Amino acid sequence: MSNQLNNQCDFRILVIDDNSSIQDDFRKILTKVQSDSELDKLSLNLFSIKQPENNLALPHFEITTASQGQEGVALIKKSLEEKKPFSLAFVDIRMPPGWDGIETIKYIWELDQDIQIVICTAYSDYSWEETVEHLGKKDNLLILKKPFDHIAVRQLACALTTKWQLFRETKQYTSMLEKEVENTTETLEQTLGKLKFQATHDALTRLPNRLMLLENIRNIIKKSDESHTIFALIFLDLDRFKLVNDSLGHAVGDDLLKLTSDRLHNILRKDDILARLGGDEFVIVLADINNEEAVINKARTILKVFQEPFHIANRKVNVTSSMGISFYPKDGTSIDILMRNADSAMYHAKELGSNNFQFYEKEMNAHTLEKLEQEVQLREAIVNQEFFLVYQPQFDFLEDKIVAVEALLRWNHPTRGVLTPIDFLPLVEETGLIVPIGEWVLRTACLQNVAWQKQGYSPIRVTVNVTTQQFKQQNLVNLIKNVLEETGLESKYLELELTENVIISSTEIMDTITKLKKLGIFIAIDDFGTGYSSLGYLKKIPLDRLKIDSSFIEEIHNKGDDNVIIRAVIALAKSLNLEVLAEGVENKNQLDFLKEYKCGEIQGYFFSKPLTVDELTTFFKDPSQKKLVTNS
Repeated sequence: MSNQLNNQCDFRILVIDDNSSIQDDFRKILTKVQSDSELDKLSLNLFSIKQPENNLALPHFEITTASQGQEGVALIKKSLEEKKPFSLAFVDIRMPPGWDGIETIKYIWELDQDIQIVICTAYSDYSWEETVEHLGKKDNLLILKKPFDHIAVRQLACALTTKWQLFRETKQYTSMLEKEVENTTETLEQTLGKLKFQATHDALTRLPNRLMLLENIRNIIKKSDESHTIFALIFLDLDRFKLVNDSLGHAVGDDLLKLTSDRLHNILRKDDILARLGGDEFVIVLADINNEEAVINKARTILKVFQEPFHIANRKVNVTSSMGISFYPKDGTSIDILMRNADSAMYHAKELGSNNFQFYEKEMNAHTLEKLEQEVQLREAIVNQEFFLVYQPQFDFLEDKIVAVEALLRWNHPTRGVLTPIDFLPLVEETGLIVPIGEWVLRTACLQNVAWQKQGYSPIRVTVNVTTQQFKQQNLVNLIKNVLEETGLESKYLELELTENVIISSTEIMDTITKLKKLGIFIAIDDFGTGYSSLGYLKKIPLDRLKIDSSFIEEIHNKGDDNVIIRAVIALAKSLNLEVLAEGVENKNQLDFLKEYKCGEIQGYFFSKPLTVDELTTFFKDPSQKKLVTNS
């Protein structure tokens, strides 16, 4: 029997959800061909993707989907008739207009008592107590709160299908169990103990997982109410853990998580709780405390845990942590509120520079809600097509002509008017929306350039800014190549602008730049002089142009160090056979200085503000209608 348990077999999993996109997400999460790195690239509708973790060896899952409860029950009935039962069902709690999840599960268990059920629910849906009241306490019923990451889904699928397999095999071997009662009972208890451990503990660190953590907190709340004591809940997150994974590999990241759990476990009391939620997130519950001062002392002790480097794979790895703390009952009388408030405090700690701890304050929720509202508005802006582009000309004043136009993003906000990127770009990057918005900017700018050429105007380049997040897309080269093919724009008329920090952030990005250059695309460094001081990368990657940052141009009239820097950048560019452009030119004094030192390409309000498509088209039709200052 134990040998059979170790053999992987096909498990049938039923997903009952009225959202087809969520059905697709389950298929992707539970399919072996999808690696963790591939899952991180998916734009999932249901899952909140965390940092990549250890790859979890998956059995082969056969995924079947249903959009309504009635349909799901019919599929289960058919599977039993065909003697191909489902082992596990993920059931959404809300499926209008038919049965909800609770009613669906009642009908399922009338047909099959053995099937494992996971209710997928949000904080606003049924509480655990309400669920038990409707369905009763069942060993094969679990609740998974939204949002959750793909590791949680994989762990549940593996543990619960294995548990289902055990129950079925137990039935098949009933006669054998009766003959060997004593030995088999001991084996069964051990196996069930292992299964229970797998279902309630994290596979990597062997710490309690979210399921067990919630059960433990319920017990602590009960004891605290009876004894009129308080307890603290600490959300802990490793700072810059993604950098460790990206630079040293997931194996080192996994070892770091295990060593972190060991260090934290060694400084906690016997009655305290340490759990891992997933990714690099840990939760600590300090039970039966007397005052906040005791929690402060413990938090300081936790910070000291990370002062010593971790020794992993013959190298030293330094990492710090950020913590958010909430108190029961002051900061919440329910688990959900306590955890949410501690989470808010943790993010506040990160905003203050990381490597510190913060207590929850009510103002944090208001800040969080404001950010959530802004994110909603951003997503609606994409749907409602509220973004548009303006184009700022770049002039070669020596030849008296436009050589390129820089595409600049604007947001026509329904209540705040036209916004520039400084008002919304940080949140766009934080939410990951920079990827779809960046692709839209690229495609729109290329289409517009082709349109101008088709109207008979002299071909020029259109320049588009690309961020670090966009460059980290593994498909960026193919994406840009496809956009050029779809729009019909020749590669020599596309220029990509990136900062020095983007270029040297990883060797992979430098390789990507080389591949893009081979396509014939123009490559420029934006805001040159404001990033890293090392200039070694200028020899390693194929560049075409340096753009002197406007902060240096502003100080030209002061005749200080900035003038020396500008002359040095111009000389450096010429020695490397690179074009050089000055940004932010706003007056004739600046222009005369740049003329003197042979900086021929200029961009700034002295020549032109960013123009709409219609305004720029008007200039193309009759350049004499627009004042172009070159020699005055």
